[in-house]
Amino acid sequence: MTFAPPVLALFALFLASTSCVHAPSYRYSAAIRVVRLDPSSSVVVRDADAQQMLAALNSERTSHGLEPLVLDDQLSAIAKSHAEDMAERNYFGHVSPEGLDPFARMARAHYRYAYAGENLALDEDPAAASQALWTSSEHRSNILEPHFTHVGVAAVSATDGEIFVEDFSD
Repeated sequence: MTFAPPVLALFALFLASTSCVHAPSYRYSAAIRVVRLDPSSSVVVRDADAQQMLAALNSERTSHGLEPLVLDDQLSAIAKSHAEDMAERNYFGHVSPEGLDPFARMARAHYRYAYAGENLALDEDPAAASQALWTSSEHRSNILEPHFTHVGVAAVSATDGEIFVEDFSD
């Protein structure tokens, strides 16, 4: 796989709400980016890479005096579904072409939260994606958000690199 610079694309999104029912207040850091996926290629889920992302997240959190995040199977399924959708339908962003954001995806899965956020990265491997997320202030804020206690992590291959999704909640 070859990568044309710049491979990296990052997006962070955070929501703090006392109820899932109220209209959320979003903080977006970027818009949708088109990912060029070879139509003949298939999406490959990279569970080992997702585990590396989780280890990097928890390493940063514990080194800053925070509790490690608990891997949540339901959040991981939500993250994996979004990662696969982006790769299969050639887009990269928090909002799907139908307008579904991470909070709508969580609601569709009947996932309840008071605080939630999402980090997205498109990079060549988990180490590069983790480093890029850490050096971005918006992503670092999600990584170090003390309200977040749970995370779902997914990694899938795409022609432009690997798509990483981190969905956070309390």
